[in-house]
Amino acid sequence: MDSIPANRRFWNQISRAYQHQHDPQIGATPRLWGMYSIPDAHLHALGDVTGKRVLELGCGGGQWSRALAAEGATVVGLDLSEAQLAAAARAMGAARYPLVQGAAELLPFADGSFDLVFCDHGGLRWAPPHLAVPQAARVLRRGGRLVFNATSPWFEACYDEDARRVTNTLHHDYFGLNTIAEDHGAVSYQLTYGDWIKTLRGAGLIIDDLIEPRPDPGTLNGYNETDPPDWAHHWPAEMLWITHKP
Repeated sequence: MDSIPANRRFWNQISRAYQHQHDPQIGATPRLWGMYSIPDAHLHALGDVTGKRVLELGCGGGQWSRALAAEGATVVGLDLSEAQLAAAARAMGAARYPLVQGAAELLPFADGSFDLVFCDHGGLRWAPPHLAVPQAARVLRRGGRLVFNATSPWFEACYDEDARRVTNTLHHDYFGLNTIAEDHGAVSYQLTYGDWIKTLRGAGLIIDDLIEPRPDPGTLNGYNETDPPDWAHHWPAEMLWITHKP
């Protein structure tokens, strides 16, 4: 399924509203993961990036990219949406870095170009994983890492379409998630845990860790409604994969 045109239109349409709503939080504090803004200092997923060549897949408004550039990484921010890239360009600080328009499933970079490829609900949520993961592995050097955070299949399976919120009831077939219909014809992607493992291993990557970020009780989801409000304290809302290329 070629979701590139629809997803590009979708993010161009919502970029301004999305950045207006979320940048005041994620842009003010560096290295915050996911829907619950859990600091990387608590999860220890990325580590020291000083001097490393880093690719962010789906950089959006550049909040992560500009933080890592300020830490001394050589960063490239890639996004499908021109509007998102424009937001990143406007917000870029003194630490300049290149912005590239492109799709995660068709990366315009040479083999072995990066020490770290990462995303936080970016390219590996909005591109078919069976295409995007091998592309990420291809552009990594040997010893380089792919680190990415995405929605847990638990979260997707418990999403009530009518109520537009996540509940403690199963609403979808776990084995039938695959493509998730988003607004305006856009599509995101989800795999079972087993299929994520097969996809990562099939691309030649070694899985070092799987972190299921758990927010403290009472922490609200900054992007979705949940019932109960502390849903993610009881069930995994996200999955943070840490892998490397041998």
